[in-house]
Amino acid sequence: MPPHRQARAAGCGEGVSGGFRFLPHTADIRFEAWGSTREQCLTEAARALVAAFAEVAVEEAESTRTAEFDGTDEQLLLAVLDEIIYLLDAEGTVPLGIRVRPRATGIALELANVAVARAEIIGAAPKAVSLNELQIEHDPRGWHCAATIDV
Repeated sequence: MPPHRQARAAGCGEGVSGGFRFLPHTADIRFEAWGSTREQCLTEAARALVAAFAEVAVEEAESTRTAEFDGTDEQLLLAVLDEIIYLLDAEGTVPLGIRVRPRATGIALELANVAVARAEIIGAAPKAVSLNELQIEHDPRGWHCAATIDV
């Protein structure tokens, strides 16, 4: 993992701002993310996944994609990360903009995408989300999640 990609915001777990940081892992990508809301936490997890393998410097999206997911908090985390990996593999796109909105029974994930050829690839492409140690939880400080990504 590039050392300059350690966190988006100071104060991990303080609940006042969102961010992410990469954690040491022997062969795969491991990160934790946080936010004051579940949706902010999921957005930061998605940003961490993208930051692990690509830097997107373009400013205008070539396509947009909206997907709706229902389920437990853990299922929603898995769905968000899986959707990004699916779009990378199936359509050759990477998100430059990520937004997660609440719905009555789940979330809506909005991705503004560009072709992977327009991104600078800085790490191994993600292959799958590991179910081992996938977690998301809420406490008085906010929402926190962690994931391991197979590369």
